Amino acid sequence: MAMLLSIGEAMAELGPPQESGLRRLGFGGDTLNTALYMARLLGPGRVGYVTRLGEDPFSLSMRRDWEAEGIDCALVETAPGGTVGLYAISLDGEGERSFTYWRGQAPARRLFNEGAVEERVAAIEAAELIYLSGITLAVLSDDRSRRLLIRSLRHARKRGATVAYDPNYRPSLWESGEQARRWAAEACSAASLLLTSEEEEEKLGGDRQGRLGPHLEVVMKNGSRPCRVRHEDEWSEVAPPEPVEAHDTTGAGDSFNAAYMLARRAGAPPQEAALAGHRLAAAVIGEAGAIIPRQAMPSLGVLNLRDNAPER
Repeated sequence: MAMLLSIGEAMAELGPPQESGLRRLGFGGDTLNTALYMARLLGPGRVGYVTRLGEDPFSLSMRRDWEAEGIDCALVETAPGGTVGLYAISLDGEGERSFTYWRGQAPARRLFNEGAVEERVAAIEAAELIYLSGITLAVLSDDRSRRLLIRSLRHARKRGATVAYDPNYRPSLWESGEQARRWAAEACSAASLLLTSEEEEEKLGGDRQGRLGPHLEVVMKNGSRPCRVRHEDEWSEVAPPEPVEAHDTTGAGDSFNAAYMLARRAGAPPQEAALAGHRLAAAVIGEAGAIIPRQAMPSLGVLNLRDNAPER
C-alpha cells in the first residue's frame, strides 16, 4: 500500500464555459488534485488517495482515471448506492475562479464513520507522509469523525511521519467561523508542515500566531507574488522564477503543495522546494481546469524526485 497519502473528497467537475457555451466534464477536489500531481511526479503506485465514492457512472469513471494517472486506489471505498458530489467552475475576467457545489449526499462525508474505518485509520497511522486540508475536515459529517482523524494524524506524526495541512478555508462548509478556527487549530497542532496563504489566514482570522506555532514548518503562499517560508524559526522569501499570465487559477495552490512536499521529501531545502512549487503552479494556471494535460507538466530538473525519494 502507498506510504504517501492524501485524504479528502473528490467530485465530478464542470469546467468553465467554453466558446461554444458547453462545459467540460472532469473531476477535481483540492486533496485529489495534490495527490494526482504527486503521482505524476513520483510514478505509479507511490501515492494513495483516501476517500469514498459512489456506484454511479461518474464515480466509476473517476476511479478509472485516477488509476490511469498512477494513484493507488486501495483506500478509495465504494459506498453502496452512493452518488459522488459535483461542482461547477466560473471564471472572472482575470482568471479568478468561483465554485457552485452539489455535495450534500457525497459518500466522503462519512469517511470516518462508515465502511472500512479501521483500515483507513491504520493506513494513515502507518504512512510516512499524510496530506489533508480544511475541506477534508469541513466535509466530514460530525465532530466525532474529525476527532478520530486528528488522533490518527497525531499518532502518525509521533512515529516520525510528515503531516501536512492546508487550511483551504471555505466558510460555506462550516457552521460558523469559530468552528472552522477550532478545527484549524487542532489540525495545526497535529501537523509538522503548514501550507497556507496570506489570503487564507486573513479569511480564517482568530489566533493566527497560535496556528503558526514554532513547531511547524510554514509556507505562506501569496498568489503570483513571492511566498514566505519558515524553517527552523527562520523566514525567507522565494519569488516565482518568472512572471506568468494566469489563464485559470484553479488548482494552483494544490499543485504548489504537491511539488513542495515531494521536493522536501527528496532532500531539497525549503527555498528550492518553494521554487519547484512555483514552477508547477505556473504551468497549472496557464491551462484550463485544475488538472492540466500530462504533456504540459514542467520538468522540475535538479530535484530528480523519482530517483531521490526514499523508499520504505
